[in-house]
Amino acid sequence: MAREGSAASTHPLAYVRRRHGWSYQDLAKVIAEHARALGVPMAARREKVWRWEHWGVVPEADSQRALARALGVPFRELELRPWPRWLPAHGGMPDELAWTLDGSLTALSALVDDAADDPRGYPITDERTLRGAVADWTAAQAGPAPDPSLPREGEAPRLLTDADDPAAQDTAGEAFGWPGGGPVGPGDDPVGVDGTVVEWLETGVLGLRRLDDRLGGGAVRHRVAADLRLVCGLLRRGQPSGRDTRARLLRVAADLAQLGGWAATDTGRLGAAQRHYLTGLRLAHTAGDRPMAVALWGGLALQEVIAGRPNDAVAAAEAAVRAAGSAPPAVRALAASRLARAHAALGAEGAFRRAMAEAERRLEAARTDPGPPWLYWFDPAELTAQTGLALLDLGAAAEAAPLLEKALAAQDPAFLRDRSLYSVRAAQAHALTGDLDTALELGREASRLSRYCGSPRLADALDTLKEAVDARR
Repeated sequence: MAREGSAASTHPLAYVRRRHGWSYQDLAKVIAEHARALGVPMAARREKVWRWEHWGVVPEADSQRALARALGVPFRELELRPWPRWLPAHGGMPDELAWTLDGSLTALSALVDDAADDPRGYPITDERTLRGAVADWTAAQAGPAPDPSLPREGEAPRLLTDADDPAAQDTAGEAFGWPGGGPVGPGDDPVGVDGTVVEWLETGVLGLRRLDDRLGGGAVRHRVAADLRLVCGLLRRGQPSGRDTRARLLRVAADLAQLGGWAATDTGRLGAAQRHYLTGLRLAHTAGDRPMAVALWGGLALQEVIAGRPNDAVAAAEAAVRAAGSAPPAVRALAASRLARAHAALGAEGAFRRAMAEAERRLEAARTDPGPPWLYWFDPAELTAQTGLALLDLGAAAEAAPLLEKALAAQDPAFLRDRSLYSVRAAQAHALTGDLDTALELGREASRLSRYCGSPRLADALDTLKEAVDARR
């Protein structure tokens, strides 16, 4: 049996325990006490709690009702959302936040604060939560485009107080070395947030993206989390000089949330990835950055493909296409490519080919308009690789193999993580077609590169390759 202090479980019950500071025995006692209050005698046995969390055992109805009573969850939720979905574990945005500056800052504060409490991430959300996020975002786009909380040029920025932002506690200021904490008062400017500071932050995000290209998400995710916390503090407590500076700072936060979502996806923390993407969407909306919204929806779609939830992937990818609108061609190509991957995961070959043809057409038009700086990586080689991966999902290994090898030949050698992943996928395609010699050669190259860019996704792909080779042998 695992030690009491083990933090390996990502079950929603583990999240609930950690949030309340309960050991297995503590939780067993809580359940027993509330069961007795419901008229049901029950022993406080830590072993049964451990089995629920680690073995996938479903608690009996009386135990669930007692736990729901302890957590303040209405009993009707136990029928509407079967175990463990009714547990109040974080998996998405805080509920009922307005799509305003204050709502975005509250969501961002919750993201950075919860990440510190639970570094292993959050449980993955259910389909209803994701569809609700799509509906909320769509409704927000139909409203006024500029956020009224953003000051006009020449106006004094509105000060955020604890009444405006529940997440802004006095201790937050002290965490950044600002004496006494508390809201910033008139005339105070402890951080000096101006265009130069924001430019440093913007440059830093691009640098982190380059590191991710070479070293993988595991190497950068803690840096991304630290920068997100810094930007959150600047937005909550600082005094950005002018509307443009504040909007740029919000865009930096959205950019970091997108990169954080990708790093979480790359390291197998799919619930945390969702939380980053959904938070980033609020930030991008508040900043008026539609291209970044496309990247966030597209990242969420790809994460759902990796999680094996193609219907949710299609819903997120369709939101990316709607967000693209009249964005630069490269941004629209990205949205179309994510929709193609989602349709391929769903097994809809016709829809996949139509979406991928659209992506190719838009990317060709992007030769004269490359789009935002953060989209530097989305080039013909990347689109070819995505086409090959989608074909592999569709079971068309013979068609996928040459495309993946073509992508490898054209790809930037510095993209070590992607080169290792595409090498192993190309090897898998060759193994499925019976070409074991080429599969083994590509597999050895992928294994060599993997030493420089650790990624759980890559480890899983190498395991899948081994199974395919063994099956052919």
